[in-house]
Amino acid sequence: MDVPSLKLLKKIYEESSDKNVVLSPLGVFTLLSLYTSGSERQSREEVMQLLGSNNFAHLSDYYGQLSEMFSYMDPSYLILANKVFVSDKYTINEGFSNTASTYRSEVDKINFENQATAADAINEWSSQKTNGIINEPVSQSDIDPETAVALLNVIFFKGHWHVPFSVAQTKEQDFYVDRLTTVKKPMMHLKHTLYYYDDKNMGAKMVILPYKESNFRMIIVLPNEVEGLPQVLEKASEKGLMESISRMGPRGVKVDLYMPKFEIKTKTNLNDVLRKVGVTSIFEQGSFGVVNERKVRVSKALQQAFITVNEEGATAGAFTGYLVIPTSLDYREPQPIPFKVDRPFLYAILYENIVMFAGTYTH
Repeated sequence: MDVPSLKLLKKIYEESSDKNVVLSPLGVFTLLSLYTSGSERQSREEVMQLLGSNNFAHLSDYYGQLSEMFSYMDPSYLILANKVFVSDKYTINEGFSNTASTYRSEVDKINFENQATAADAINEWSSQKTNGIINEPVSQSDIDPETAVALLNVIFFKGHWHVPFSVAQTKEQDFYVDRLTTVKKPMMHLKHTLYYYDDKNMGAKMVILPYKESNFRMIIVLPNEVEGLPQVLEKASEKGLMESISRMGPRGVKVDLYMPKFEIKTKTNLNDVLRKVGVTSIFEQGSFGVVNERKVRVSKALQQAFITVNEEGATAGAFTGYLVIPTSLDYREPQPIPFKVDRPFLYAILYENIVMFAGTYTH
């Protein structure tokens, strides 16, 4: 599923004025799959096209199974939760409610006409599920009083490097924003055996940093050129990263790694982004299968995400919300390979081959 994740990242990067970006593709796609389980054929086909599937039932089952699997993981390092709030003016469609339950999602009534109370309820749920980390993802102004349904997802990850960086070795060094501009950044240093690949077709080198937490890892994709990130994103969004990862071979190589500590926060209006990757009908066509009384459509899709990377590991989280309203409205080097992350780069946190978080760091 990394190709649609990187397509989404590419569009958000292109729209961002800051270019430091973080998002959770898993949060976006989980709610997209859940919502379109109650949608018409056109919406389902657009989602299948984006996610590379030709069977919507299999797609819906897949995201339901992921939600269930992640919900059983140790909450000290991973939290994933879904929620459906339904306006007290409507009743939830039985089929949609059954699907929501397979996503481990509770369904509760709420009064959206009281925008402040509704925002407080959503924020309280998010805060409670993430132990206060994501505590105010929506404001009163985000809530349309005509909202029929709110679909919510939170993901929180706290991973510890399998081999941590030494704080004593972190030093201020130059980071190239572009060919002519450098800024000082705290660069962490680690010399260790890591999975590494030089992808000449993509014009980038890659290294994987495993976490102690089973099957979680971070991949750093470093363009060969200082200003090469847009081209690397373009190619990655077409072919993904999994083929390159598979070429890393069964053994790692000695890598002399320098990379910056960083912290990024991003709030994204997903409406335009989803439209640009071909998902338009959920915003325009009414869906009969969500509530019983009316056809509804998505009026607003948003995500608030953050990531912090330091010597110990990484902490990342994301809140995603869809607000729905009625429609009427192979080689080894004997010496350590230098891998200095001193220019804009792409990163992702993976669980096996699932992209939990992805982003770019540029300055």
